[in-house]
Amino acid sequence: MEGLLLAAARLFAKLGYHAVTTNAIAAEAGVSPATLYQFFPNKEAIADELATRYSVALAEEEKAADLTLLVKRPLAEAVAAIMEIVVVFHQKHPAFRTLLTEALLSEGAMGEKHRLSETFVGQLAEFLTMRRPALAKADALWSAEVCLTILKGFLPQVAGRKTAERTRAIESMNQVMVRFLEPIVRVKG
Repeated sequence: MEGLLLAAARLFAKLGYHAVTTNAIAAEAGVSPATLYQFFPNKEAIADELATRYSVALAEEEKAADLTLLVKRPLAEAVAAIMEIVVVFHQKHPAFRTLLTEALLSEGAMGEKHRLSETFVGQLAEFLTMRRPALAKADALWSAEVCLTILKGFLPQVAGRKTAERTRAIESMNQVMVRFLEPIVRVKG
């Protein structure tokens, strides 16, 4: 089963979701289509399994970020470190973005995708309130939602770019977030 998922991930990343067939996945994995169908009824089930696994894995990486250390760093460095978790994950798993943007995922996989967004927003909101304790929870959550939207907007610009262009896109994304967050986390006094 793992070999099938790895083969599917390679093909989804290389060709896009719609161009990949179950026969191509089986061939890439070096098994017969009948073997594939023992584990998955169709391409959609493979996409769901991969998207769910990716969502859970990225959420775990986001939860593992040590916010107490990040809050002590300058805002630009902290934002870059937080965003690096997501960017590096997407670079390691390019099929994830393909699945999120092209595949019609099941309710279960969409639920995991939603939980991933909630994890990102929750972690970032907690970081913001640690940085500025007087910040209302609703304002912290809203600010984190805006940052998630910025991140989602930049991810396609980051994916598939050459190193210099990717670095520039990441730096631009981080600058946008820092400029948005600076007045929010600034302690008023």
